[in-house]
Amino acid sequence: MSDVASRLRIRAQPSPRDPDTLHFLLDAPVQNSEGPKTFDGTNEQAPLARALFAISGVRRVAVNGASIHLRKSTNARWGDMKAPIAAAIRAVLTSTDQPLGPPLDGAGGDRDAWLLTAVRALLDSRINPSIASHGGHIGVESVTDGIVYLRMSGGCQGCAASQLTLRGGVERTLRAALPDIENIVDVTDHGAGTEPFYGRMADRAGSVVSPVAGPAPRASSSGGSVEASSDENLPLATRVRRYLEARTATAPTVSYGELARALGLWRSGSVHRITRALENTMREDARTDRPFIAARAVSRATDGLPAKGFFDLARDLSRGPRENDTERAFHAHEIEQLERSAAPRS
Repeated sequence: MSDVASRLRIRAQPSPRDPDTLHFLLDAPVQNSEGPKTFDGTNEQAPLARALFAISGVRRVAVNGASIHLRKSTNARWGDMKAPIAAAIRAVLTSTDQPLGPPLDGAGGDRDAWLLTAVRALLDSRINPSIASHGGHIGVESVTDGIVYLRMSGGCQGCAASQLTLRGGVERTLRAALPDIENIVDVTDHGAGTEPFYGRMADRAGSVVSPVAGPAPRASSSGGSVEASSDENLPLATRVRRYLEARTATAPTVSYGELARALGLWRSGSVHRITRALENTMREDARTDRPFIAARAVSRATDGLPAKGFFDLARDLSRGPRENDTERAFHAHEIEQLERSAAPRS
């Protein structure tokens, strides 16, 4: 009964983005050997789900390991619901060893069907609530031979920043919880074909020549142009770095779209490939303790700053803005450090 006693310690944690979502955290998994599960209140067979949906105001239940995520109706109040919810959780955990129902046989049954259910539960309980404030949504289309096919919609679809921001977070979340995943493929842009969401060859994308203008020249700081790199076989991250290193103090930054065109990338999805390459340069710079060359690439939508993904990845690499720093101050510092490192030494 020690596991039961451990699970009975319950902490309530509000969602920072959604006031209608509350997380109830235990000290041990709700049910061992069970993947994520989501319940919507329709003919639920799991004892825990039945008990929670019996409480007025509960709209959705998601369970992942030792976390129980509840979403309430808008007019319900958590102050009235917390005690009944905690009591229901304790009652179920002390009365059964299978609060989530009989375990799925992931090894002997349909593994892809099991993964599909588990991925959908993780998206609903952990990933989509965090991106809903940006108007975005990620859905799972299918799972085949362990390959998960995702589709982005809303604010995430076609957003360059989403590629830089979401790839790390989505990958970490899904792979940490579901190590059986073989690969993750984004099928959002059918016009350009499917492409690996975390493809190993993402930053080796070749140039695309404009049918009108031919290879795009690189703009110089004086407003003229210089020849585009003749070595099109270099990894895209290397080409991005070389181009950004050539920027001067009078024109230190370039937009993502301008950077893509300067490197001869015109096809739909080119900005996404640019942001992936920028992500690779950031990891390289973090390993070698250099200022982020990616700071020279900015978004037109953020008033001269890089997209949010730049700052999120910088934090993940333990190089982001400090507690009392603004993102603008951090960006200015990175640009200053880049100028210092590029200045000739006497």
